Amino acid sequence: MLVISELRGDVALVTINRHNKRNAISVEVARALVDALEALPSQVRAVVLTGAGSSFSAGADLGEDKIAGNFFAEFFKLTDALRRYPAPVIAHINGPAIGAGMMLSMACDLRTIAPAALFRIPLVDMAIGVDEWTVSTLSDLVGGSRARQLLYTGAASEAETMIEAGYGLSAAHLDEALSLASSLAAKAPLTMRSMKTQFERELFDAPARRNAMMAAFESQDVSEAARARAEKRPPTFRGL
Repeated sequence: MLVISELRGDVALVTINRHNKRNAISVEVARALVDALEALPSQVRAVVLTGAGSSFSAGADLGEDKIAGNFFAEFFKLTDALRRYPAPVIAHINGPAIGAGMMLSMACDLRTIAPAALFRIPLVDMAIGVDEWTVSTLSDLVGGSRARQLLYTGAASEAETMIEAGYGLSAAHLDEALSLASSLAAKAPLTMRSMKTQFERELFDAPARRNAMMAAFESQDVSEAARARAEKRPPTFRGL
């Protein structure tokens, strides 16, 4: 299987299972990841995405024709699926995230970074055009100056540098990413969904963003939060 999905309570672990290819993203892998996200049950409140073995993803499969084929169309369907997913998605970057692999991690809501992680977007060495989302998102995540350095030079950045730049949180092991996911899963799910629509304004129009905001405001979870504060206990949110 190219992608393995596991349920751990209300957290889903989705793993790119192509270690022999350093988890390179092919058209089939991109489609399998979209299918995996769409197949997750509604009770999932957080997702961790990672790579099998020692790499997060070495990027696009070099054996495929990127221009004549439909790789880019399928890849951006995948990034859109991650950005639209109603619950937070955490990329656990356990090793190198190169090119499309780094862009895959950029499409997630949060990132945890292991010491072995390495980041690079070598578009200038591959004569590939750069889309607006890649530039704007990378600039948002690490700042315009560092984004320019990464994109114009195609140079690699190590884990510590990217953690210091704010790209992600330090997490030596997958269990730490899963623990973060569990903590997010306990938060108010409709508020999480509303936040995603606000961060992804390119994908959600003003009525959709307002509807998501009002769904949180008008939910039973607002009353549950008040009761939990009064009773000095953690709230139990139902997303209703």
